[in-house]
Amino acid sequence: MATRKTTRYWKENKNQYTKCLCYSDKYGLYTDLVPEGSNPEELLYRPQGYAGYVINKIEIPGQNVEISILSNFGYGSASYLRATVNFGNRRILDFDLPKLHILNNCSVSTLDVPTYSWDLLFEKIINACNTNPFDHLATSAITYIDELSDMLDRDEVSVKGYIDKEKSTKWDGAFLVSLFAGKKIQDLVKGLEVAEVTNPTVLKYTMNLCRKYITKVKTQTLDYEDSRTYQLSEYLLSVHQFMCANEGGIEYLSMILDKEV
Repeated sequence: MATRKTTRYWKENKNQYTKCLCYSDKYGLYTDLVPEGSNPEELLYRPQGYAGYVINKIEIPGQNVEISILSNFGYGSASYLRATVNFGNRRILDFDLPKLHILNNCSVSTLDVPTYSWDLLFEKIINACNTNPFDHLATSAITYIDELSDMLDRDEVSVKGYIDKEKSTKWDGAFLVSLFAGKKIQDLVKGLEVAEVTNPTVLKYTMNLCRKYITKVKTQTLDYEDSRTYQLSEYLLSVHQFMCANEGGIEYLSMILDKEV
């Protein structure tokens, strides 16, 4: 990794990024100033500005926690910086509401921050690991699901292409709202799966969201020659899989076929 090229931005600004992610038995995860060239035992990860895709996995000593830090610098607005955190087999989810309006490179299954925002990323990782990450899952998930449900009631949605993009655009009309909301619903149900969420209230709210999405798609007159229409079938497949996994498969079928159960 030491031979990789760094971006021009990093060459000009690397001196601003002096805080590193560290761990000790006494303090847990924390950040500290670690001089370049120094490699203390507590050091877990030092900020970097390598060009292109980089993934590094970090294990916290003595704990069943795995952190993956993923970056892709040097690609303009398509660049990203994120992390995943797993407690055993369970993924930590991030229901940060602003992410709901970001189209690309943003997921409830990842901790996403603007490019080169290393301090913020480390803060998110620390918050996820040093507290019980599942204590407040229901509250944050329900708030996120409610906002996504409200989106289905509107005929326009504000969308940012990437987390670094300042301006948003309006997607107008039921079709475009269904496309965007469907993408977010697909991401949501995949996140609930990898996090092994069993909270009955979260699952109930998600089931209601799926019902609402089916209804919104069904009430539209679709253009089957529009290549984007195919995406709706993918999003409905994710809804179908979620409902089947939660004893709602027959209800899904009845809604699609307009047949009462």
